[in-house]
Amino acid sequence: MSVIEVLLRLGCTLVAWMVIYTHLIWTATIKTVGCGAEGDELWRLLLGFVPFAIGASFLLGVSRKLREVHKIIRWFGAPLLLLLPLALLAVWPTFITATLGTGGICDPSEIPSWHTWWAPIQLFALSLIVVNVLRARSLSDLT
Repeated sequence: MSVIEVLLRLGCTLVAWMVIYTHLIWTATIKTVGCGAEGDELWRLLLGFVPFAIGASFLLGVSRKLREVHKIIRWFGAPLLLLLPLALLAVWPTFITATLGTGGICDPSEIPSWHTWWAPIQLFALSLIVVNVLRARSLSDLT
């Protein structure tokens, strides 16, 4: 394996972890953002970030050919056990309010159509990220 391939595999995996952590931290802290004049702007930003987080989750297994390095990198998934419940605590009330209920994310009187889709898309993204993290953590094909 050439040096360029090693650096590319490590770079892809580390950037993928950074994107996933960024998405989960933003999702976990989105409820602390006040709903001012442009209060739902960060919610839209997080919705637009979903494809990048999903794509990054598929890159987590790129370092599998570097067996010893992958055994170390796969432990990056352990802190996700703390971030995932915090992210779900932010998404679930929005799912109840905006998707199942009649309210919006910030303003209950004005409900754009994307408010009803925000929480299901986030739940789908979180579940896909969890599946891909578990796939990357498994060592069954390393031996």
